[in-house]
Amino acid sequence: MKENKQICATCDEICHYIEEEVKPGDTVRLSLGRCYIPGKVVTNNEGIMQIEIESEMIKGLSTIDVGKMKDFLVELEHECPDGMCCTIEAKDD
Repeated sequence: MKENKQICATCDEICHYIEEEVKPGDTVRLSLGRCYIPGKVVTNNEGIMQIEIESEMIKGLSTIDVGKMKDFLVELEHECPDGMCCTIEAKDD
């Protein structure tokens, strides 16, 4: 059974989480402003992620610098291969 965890964190804390915890092969779903970006992480180099986007309208490889986009972070959903799913909602600093 999949374990789910939901927490709130500042945008800086979410960026730190991405840098430390998100690994290649993990599935992420980023909400940046009005953009929803679902995909599988190909590389994560200190918060600069290459994501293979898996949506109906946009497909392919994209690079996202989460640190530069942190002011637009609304939510991160992080699903690990072991089944753990963590949802982090952004809160004001």
